[in-house]
Amino acid sequence: MQRIILSLLLLATTCAHAQWTQRASNTAQALYAVHFPDDNGYAVGYGGTVIETADRGLSWSAVPFPNTGDLQGVWFRSAAEGFVVGDSGIYRTENGGNSWAPVPTPVQLPWRDIRFLSPLVGFCGGGDFGEGTILRTDDGGNTWAVVHSGEDQPIVAIQFPTADVGYAVVFGYSWSVLKTTDGGSTWIPMPIQPIENLSSLEAVYFTDANTGYVAGWYLAAFVRTTDGGTTWSEAQPGVEFNAYDIDFASPTNGFAVGWEGGIHHTTNGWDWTDESWTGTNTVLYAVDMLDDTAAVVVGENGMVLRYTAGTTGIHAAAANSARITVYPSPATDWLMLEAVAPLPPEARFELHDASGRLLKEVPARLHERIALVGISAGTLLWRCVARGNVLASGTLVVGR
Repeated sequence: MQRIILSLLLLATTCAHAQWTQRASNTAQALYAVHFPDDNGYAVGYGGTVIETADRGLSWSAVPFPNTGDLQGVWFRSAAEGFVVGDSGIYRTENGGNSWAPVPTPVQLPWRDIRFLSPLVGFCGGGDFGEGTILRTDDGGNTWAVVHSGEDQPIVAIQFPTADVGYAVVFGYSWSVLKTTDGGSTWIPMPIQPIENLSSLEAVYFTDANTGYVAGWYLAAFVRTTDGGTTWSEAQPGVEFNAYDIDFASPTNGFAVGWEGGIHHTTNGWDWTDESWTGTNTVLYAVDMLDDTAAVVVGENGMVLRYTAGTTGIHAAAANSARITVYPSPATDWLMLEAVAPLPPEARFELHDASGRLLKEVPARLHERIALVGISAGTLLWRCVARGNVLASGTLVVGR
């Protein structure tokens, strides 16, 4: 194995005192995916590798896994409950990886990506050459059904900027992205231009229903749309960037990672700066942003990089709870959530009873009407959360 000497890279960006550091991963295996449900995080990779952290990516330890097939995707709903997917199917743990159980699927294929929109609704993409498939669950991952199939290549990445609108990347040289506008029940192919290279698409991220990025590698591709995929343009004109993954903490703050230690960063949602990890040719496969101040990148040879920035960690549009209002109180059949500026794309609105039990969870939007069907009368706790941060919270009364 080639010995790589790495140095600490201090970054001069618009985020004061931002920096990248390499963290010990305790594995030399390639890491293909990473996900943080809160301060706890998991990364997965080659040969059934699973590692975990409980301190926002500062330190990592190995998690036993019962299969040696490559793991390509990971999604945890909490520190204890999560899913991994890969060449050997879907596996689930309810105790932080102490034990794993295979999850039955209607077709037996390698799976590449998994994510949940709510505690019950989730999607899994994958397939083999000649058979790309998307699965959906409506019961928290207990059972899965095929909602799209027939693609010539595997589905490698899925992302939903809203509950109804989602996008999925088709691997290979077709330069095709699938789009749904009905919550994932049906998917429509959208050919991408102006990609002219033999690019193998790998990554997709939309900050809202219409604005997003798609990227790939082999011959570099990094393109952007602002009209839901009708037209596309180069995200970085004149810059060749072989990318594997994209993630945003807020509509303005995001990273893209890829070949040769490549890291590109935007702090305005439009312009990108090169913050690559220098001195190495290591491929970086995945990035997950915990919030506006922290991100973790994983890649070849067990590489784990951690980003920190000297800012608050809460998206500026929602940093002050007084800027998010929930009314009326008392309420009967519905609530209205009002924010003075767009919330982070991952923001969720939660209702809890006095004991803390979660009663309802929905996406939090700029102006959102929330039905109270099935919610009993009483004094309830509400909060808006994103990537482990509480953006706003309060109490309200439901009367009948």
